[in-house]
Amino acid sequence: MGSGLQIIRREQSARSRQHRGIFSQVIYERDGLEILHTEMESGSVFDSQEFGDFSAAHYVIEGTPVFRQLHERADLMPGDSIVFLDQNAYTISNGAPDRSVFLSVLFKPCAAQLESNQLATKETLA
Repeated sequence: MGSGLQIIRREQSARSRQHRGIFSQVIYERDGLEILHTEMESGSVFDSQEFGDFSAAHYVIEGTPVFRQLHERADLMPGDSIVFLDQNAYTISNGAPDRSVFLSVLFKPCAAQLESNQLATKETLA
């Protein structure tokens, strides 16, 4: 099969999981990008560390999740989005009586960028 097509089945993703009223499913994954679909039941809380140490953009589809980082709080509604460019921890909570659904785009360092950073670190240590 030399077609160049690669099918990634949802069941094959190690990051898709369900726990504590939260269902997170990877719907697209490549070297530098990962897109997740997350559903949060009422009263659930999600920690950004579940995503890893990546910059992220979140787009609310349904519900009213609350994003908190240090002393800041953002109450979002459907159609709203929020971007976290740094790696500071944040939480996402759903205090509403209905579920919240949002898409998350995680910006992961590309393999070439990681190799470049590792080489630079080795040269600095030498």
